[in-house]
Amino acid sequence: MDTKQKQRTLKQNNSMHCGFQQIADMLVEHGISLNVALKNLDVRPTMHSIKDAYRSIAGVKYGVESTADLTTGQINEVWVDLVKAIEESTGVYCGFP
Repeated sequence: MDTKQKQRTLKQNNSMHCGFQQIADMLVEHGISLNVALKNLDVRPTMHSIKDAYRSIAGVKYGVESTADLTTGQINEVWVDLVKAIEESTGVYCGFP
């Protein structure tokens, strides 16, 4: 008997992404930030989640969807905002590498 589980299907993948978008839209519509929505959930930070936060700051500040659309000065300013927010809430500082 094969106990290996199958990978997700294309339909499941599409449904997940649709659901992610629906949750995001609902939270935005109700003015609820992700940190409020997930405050009781312990989520491990990853490079991708930090980049998403960086991209979110850049989007609000400069109206861009991609970090590739930022100027060199904007990159530094968004980094400062991100690091400041992290430092204020955790006491941990990380300068630009």
